[in-house]
Amino acid sequence: MNDARNPVKSVQTSLEIVETIKEHDEIGVTELAEEVGLTKGTVHCHLATLENDGYVVNTNGRYRLGLRFVDIAHHVRRRVPIYDIVTEEVEKLAEKSGELTLFTVEEQREGVCLYKASGENAVQTELYVGYRNELHHTAVGKAILAFKSQEEIDEILAEMDLQSLTDETITDERELREELEEIRKRGLAYNRGETIPGLVGVGAPIRDHDDDVHGAIAIIGPTSRMNDRLDEFSEMLNHAVNVIEINATSL
Repeated sequence: MNDARNPVKSVQTSLEIVETIKEHDEIGVTELAEEVGLTKGTVHCHLATLENDGYVVNTNGRYRLGLRFVDIAHHVRRRVPIYDIVTEEVEKLAEKSGELTLFTVEEQREGVCLYKASGENAVQTELYVGYRNELHHTAVGKAILAFKSQEEIDEILAEMDLQSLTDETITDERELREELEEIRKRGLAYNRGETIPGLVGVGAPIRDHDDDVHGAIAIIGPTSRMNDRLDEFSEMLNHAVNVIEINATSL
C-alpha cells in the first residue's frame, strides 16, 4: 500500500481510533486514549465528531462502531458488478463441497474477501468479509496475481514483502514466479498449508472477455479431506467460474 505524501494528521487519528474500536468491539475513552497515545480530551473530540455522523455509538461511556459502516460497505460492494452472480455460485460450491468457499478481489496489492459461505463440514477460521491478505500465500491471491499482466506482476512483486506465515509459504521471488507460470498453464492455484498449517485451498480466477481479472473464488478445507477430493473440487471450481463468466457477459 502506498504511503500518502502529505497525510492529514487529524484524519489519520480518526481512522486509528476507528480501527482500535474495531479491535475491541467496544471501548471506553480512557483505555482508547492510552492505546492511541493521545489525551482523553483529544480522543473525546474525535469520538464526538464520529458519533455525530453515525460512525460510532456511545452507550454509557463505551464506544462501538455504528451501523453507518454497513451503509458504506453496501455502497462499496455495488462497485463489483458480478457480486450477485459470484455469491450465488459460491453458495452452491459450499453446499456441494461441504467446505468453506469464498470470493476475493484485489485492492491496493492485497486480497480482500468480499463473500464467504460455509458447507456442513466447513472449518472455522478467522476469515471474515473484509479480511485482507497478502496475495502470495493464498489460493485466491495467487490465482489473481498469476493472470495479471507481466508489467503488473513485476510492479506488485517489487513492492511485496514475501513474509513467511508457515514453513510452506513461498518467500523466494523466483520460486513464486515459477508457480505463477504453472497457475497460468493449469488455470488453478493451490495453497498447501501456506497460510495456516494443515489447511489446503484451491482457487480459480474470474476473468472477462479481455482476460482482465475480476477476482477469484476458492474452496478451503483440511489437508485430509482436500487431498482426497482435489480433482473433484477443481472440477467444481471450473464449472462455477464458467457459469459466472458466461452470466457476466450480459451485465
